[in-house]
Amino acid sequence: MTYKKETQMTFKTRRAAGFLLAISCAATVLAADVQSAAYAPETVQAIKIQPDKAPDCSSLKSIVDSVTRGCTNNDAKAIAIYNFILLTHFHCPYASEPSGIGALKEINVYGWGVCGGTHAVQSALWRELGWGWRFIGWPGHTTVEAQYDGRWHYFDAFLKWYAWIPDGKGGQTVASEEELDVHRKDIWDGNFVFDPGRKCGYFKDDQPMQNGKPNWQARDLLSCDYWMLEKDKDGNFKGSVPKAKDRHGSGSPEGWIYNHASGDYSTEVNLASGFSLINTWDAIPGAFNWGNSTKPPEHSCGGYADTRNSPGLGLVLEPYNDPQIRPKRTYANGTLSFVPDFANAGLLKSFLHVENVKYANKTLVPLDPGKPAYVVVRLASPYVITKAGGQVVGAATVELSTDDGMTFAAADLKDFTAPLKNKYSVQLKLGIKEALSALKVDLTVENNSCALPYLSPGKNKVAITVADPKALADNKLVVTFAYRLGSRAKSLDDVIASGKRIAGAIGATGATWSDQVTVVRKVFAARDLPATVEIDCPTPKGKYPVYPRMLFVSREVISSSGTPQPLPANAVAAKPLGSDEELATLPNPFLLGITPPTPAAKP
Repeated sequence: MTYKKETQMTFKTRRAAGFLLAISCAATVLAADVQSAAYAPETVQAIKIQPDKAPDCSSLKSIVDSVTRGCTNNDAKAIAIYNFILLTHFHCPYASEPSGIGALKEINVYGWGVCGGTHAVQSALWRELGWGWRFIGWPGHTTVEAQYDGRWHYFDAFLKWYAWIPDGKGGQTVASEEELDVHRKDIWDGNFVFDPGRKCGYFKDDQPMQNGKPNWQARDLLSCDYWMLEKDKDGNFKGSVPKAKDRHGSGSPEGWIYNHASGDYSTEVNLASGFSLINTWDAIPGAFNWGNSTKPPEHSCGGYADTRNSPGLGLVLEPYNDPQIRPKRTYANGTLSFVPDFANAGLLKSFLHVENVKYANKTLVPLDPGKPAYVVVRLASPYVITKAGGQVVGAATVELSTDDGMTFAAADLKDFTAPLKNKYSVQLKLGIKEALSALKVDLTVENNSCALPYLSPGKNKVAITVADPKALADNKLVVTFAYRLGSRAKSLDDVIASGKRIAGAIGATGATWSDQVTVVRKVFAARDLPATVEIDCPTPKGKYPVYPRMLFVSREVISSSGTPQPLPANAVAAKPLGSDEELATLPNPFLLGITPPTPAAKP
């Protein structure tokens, strides 16, 4: 098989891999047989880290299955999906790539958009349930409805609202746009109220202060577009569903801006020895992929307007709402790196292609000095590349391929970012004349932090799986969570009773997070997988739970003689639950608002 054909085959069978190379100084020196072959590296496929309380964003189906757990009817499922869209998306003009973006990629990599694209992603999740959908245009706005239980239902994940109406069977269901139009007086005037202090709307029977008592789980509505619930001089609401003559059907296309189908995009993380993938909840300045913009993608409605009143997603995102560090919702980054262990002869098994090269004296050298000698490394992940650079000792030439090995061109390893715009994989060919003795490649990638495997207050059970544990061979898989624990000094009822927003800026609601970084690091051999790791996120007794402030989650495959990457300087290992702590929890954020509000008792 030719190298060109092999790389094409490898691209199809290994769609996503993330690699980190760390330079190693080891003791023993071994000689290895000559290598001259094109082959798929010995890769651990489909490395997955999944906390039990976080959404599983590995596929559209897994998202639906994980966020609708506990739902007993279709209205509840639709609202759980709506809540997921609110968590993972903020208002900002669309991300774009030359070949288009599918819903699964948009969720994992980007997480922002405006009405049509956001509703395309929402309807892609409905599609997984076998529901119908239809797009409906308004003047300046694109909406979408779901079809289930024999009728249409309108969920606006951009404007952030839906409405309940009688279902004709003694219960309630979520209304369609036509029903909202026909019954606009009863629905708008009878069911919604505007809270000018919090700048959002509420169901009349589900307000923060209900019947004189705090109701911290009150469902916020129209949090970015609260003006729709303001009244004009005649006492009428300014916003509502347009009348029939101003609405136009746009059919049921397989997506609108963002495609329903995932195409060849995969969320699989595949790592060979010496490779690692780190995902973080923070942004590296300038490391974003957003068309030709030099300004970063940020929530266009200002700050955290969409989360500060939310009893669900607001509490998940509360730890990041720091005006001094991150004043708006925005992108986040991760790192793909490759540092082969030059103390281990097995490092040759991490390369995509090896030509006329052998391992000797902790280096890679030509077998026949009179013939070309080189190694090729492929770096790829589910996340778009935004920066790239590295260092090498002993490479006579460095060449770069962005078309999966079809063509190569000379490159400067110190910074080869420019050719990688909109790319998810790259190959580097390192020519060797004397001895290659050290290599480190770092790729910065962009990830949607709201789609990452976050921890929740209380006990977390984290599933660690791979496609085939035997693929680890003698290597080790290292998984690390890093986060900052926190707590709240006063209850959420007290926060509401004091007139404050449920998830205001850090400190505004009595919530604080430790400066100390807590880490959980687990090292697995092939025989240990699959595994379940329990991680406790405790709350001091006498205080109230908050979500931990996530810093990063990493996966590394290291050689039998290798060591994991260093931990943060102030990191401490997670401790067993103390006598002064408890495993307090918060409600499932995706199941808030899934039942109709209970009407207030009549006097």
